[in-house]
Amino acid sequence: MTCLEAQSKIIAYIDDKLEKDEKQEFLHHIKNCDECREELVIYYTMIVGMRQLDDNLPLSQDFTVELQERMERELKSDRKKRKLFRSSVVTCVAVVLALLIWGYVNFLNLLHDQEQAELKRKQGEYYYSEAFQEIMFVPEDEEQILNINVSTEETQESFYEKIRKYNMLK
Repeated sequence: MTCLEAQSKIIAYIDDKLEKDEKQEFLHHIKNCDECREELVIYYTMIVGMRQLDDNLPLSQDFTVELQERMERELKSDRKKRKLFRSSVVTCVAVVLALLIWGYVNFLNLLHDQEQAELKRKQGEYYYSEAFQEIMFVPEDEEQILNINVSTEETQESFYEKIRKYNMLK
């Protein structure tokens, strides 16, 4: 905003007729430009003082302090709104990221469970046979035990051949 634009909006600011964005731009210019701030103080003192006299109100002791407080209050409310907006955006982004991470982890767990189920299905009952051979594959009657013992003593069959014979006896 240029000084000419700012000076043309002084009366609209005093009457509180500026749009929100326009007011913020005006206040930022006034805050940084000594000439425009001085012009605002003069107009504010004249206009507000005349209104107080017209309404038979007691005159303010210091119009400059009053104006400065008004400007700070309006700038502060804008900062609060921006800060609230930023924190809301950050919170929303954090929630979305957390949901995406949670969904991804659950997807990976589901995929892992499916892969493990597929591996178990492919491995079948013989997966642990070498480690638990004596426990897992105990024949139900003595005749089967004798047949397996005799056959293992006579020939050196592989473990899987023994399993096949056992399954054929069932």
